[in-house]
Amino acid sequence: MKYRCLTLACAFLASTAHSAVVMNPVSAPIAAGTKVGLAFFGQAQASGNPAVDGYRTRLQTLQPVKDKSGRLFVNDTRGTISVVGPSGGTPQTWFDIRDKVASFSNASSPSQTGLMSFALHPNFAGNPAQAGYGVFYTVDTSAPSGKATLAGKGTSVDHDNVVHEFRVSDPASPVADIVAQREVLRVSQPFSDHGAGTIAFNPGAAPGTSDYGKLYIGFGDGGGMGDSFGNAQDLGSPLGKILRIDPAAAGGAPYTIPTDNPHVGQTGALGEVWANGLRNPQNFTWDGATGQMLIADIGQSQLEEVNIGAKGANYGWPTREGTFARGANWWDPDVYDAPANSGAFVDPVAQYDHEEIFRGSTYWLSAISGVVAYTGTALPELTGMVVLSELVSGRLFYYDPLSYSGTTPVVLSELGLVQNGMDVTLNQLDGNSYPDGRVDLRLGADGNGELYLLSKTFGDIYRLSSLVAVPEPASWMMMIAGFGLIGGALRRRRKYMSIDDRGLIRAPR
Repeated sequence: MKYRCLTLACAFLASTAHSAVVMNPVSAPIAAGTKVGLAFFGQAQASGNPAVDGYRTRLQTLQPVKDKSGRLFVNDTRGTISVVGPSGGTPQTWFDIRDKVASFSNASSPSQTGLMSFALHPNFAGNPAQAGYGVFYTVDTSAPSGKATLAGKGTSVDHDNVVHEFRVSDPASPVADIVAQREVLRVSQPFSDHGAGTIAFNPGAAPGTSDYGKLYIGFGDGGGMGDSFGNAQDLGSPLGKILRIDPAAAGGAPYTIPTDNPHVGQTGALGEVWANGLRNPQNFTWDGATGQMLIADIGQSQLEEVNIGAKGANYGWPTREGTFARGANWWDPDVYDAPANSGAFVDPVAQYDHEEIFRGSTYWLSAISGVVAYTGTALPELTGMVVLSELVSGRLFYYDPLSYSGTTPVVLSELGLVQNGMDVTLNQLDGNSYPDGRVDLRLGADGNGELYLLSKTFGDIYRLSSLVAVPEPASWMMMIAGFGLIGGALRRRRKYMSIDDRGLIRAPR
């Protein structure tokens, strides 16, 4: 393992108990693994002008509706939720928050504000006589109000993150007919980035159990570099956490705190906190086979990680990044080879370093954008695997959760993509003209556990398919036709731009 010691780092090395800076935290490259097919599913309607801000759309998440329709909802951070059927096509606008919430804003830059996520109540399309029928929640942003329910630490407030509740008259309607709405929770934030991420209900929680109807809310550390205000390790701050609340209004309160949350009654701690020590957990999901929560936490300068969500867990940020220690000063970007409070923090189940993404490429950023445990049947190649998406490069990785020892992070493999009989990359199909060629990849799954990919910038939606029964091209003519299809896709895009207890995109010139 190679080390270097910057003059700045050496100046405070003795006070941090770190012995050396780690140059390449995960030295072994991620090896090529299995391949799957990539099928075009549809393209979301444009919500912006790429000649102005570089984005045709700002797709963020894809989620199924729990009914027999097979419908999928996708949200655009500019303010819309759209619906598309199981056969694909162009998603049609179902809900526009800009028509309902006057204070909604996605004006902050970088673009980590807006309608960041939504969650359908488990009974959204279920029994009309039961609570939660027709109810869904959003987490979105507004200008600072000075009326936040919970306040993140900082010297100023850039915006508020707001959880809203909406109720529709008919969950099956192609357009949301809002018959009631209210504000549930408001959290102030010091910077424009590392704010609200996923909100979700545990899909495995059955009615009558303690976790049914409890809303999980992911918040980053408030933004900037190194968690300069110390939010993630402060249990009195909502930032750098996953919160858990009962969003149903009761006794005059907009929400209640579940009595089985880990810090209820603890002096100096928020009862809403379920887990802490996270930098930017924009995406989390549950493994339908094991019931484990999987958290994709975006790193800073060195590492991206996946954590197993667990009640009361502390994942170590900003004292650690991945399994490595960080320096005592928030502005130090390095990681060190000495353990950081060994035993006090929950280790990630998987991690990869930025060297993996930068190697042999023009990329200068890296961020994990999704984690999904595959539970479908259409991809036997991925049976039992957990799939990760890399936002900037558009690469996909996967691992076998049974290989996790409980201590050492698992070994990742790269998931290859094949379209029309030829190997392709999402960078070829959806990489934009910004110098790092970023894809802005998002990952989702339908109600059957099948996997979908979303290009945030262009609005393209792909579905993964099996190659097991797909023959290779029978002739050069088929290969040439395939190249033509891929070339057409490239031209189309370039017109827009040149469980245990722990358990800047720019317009073309």
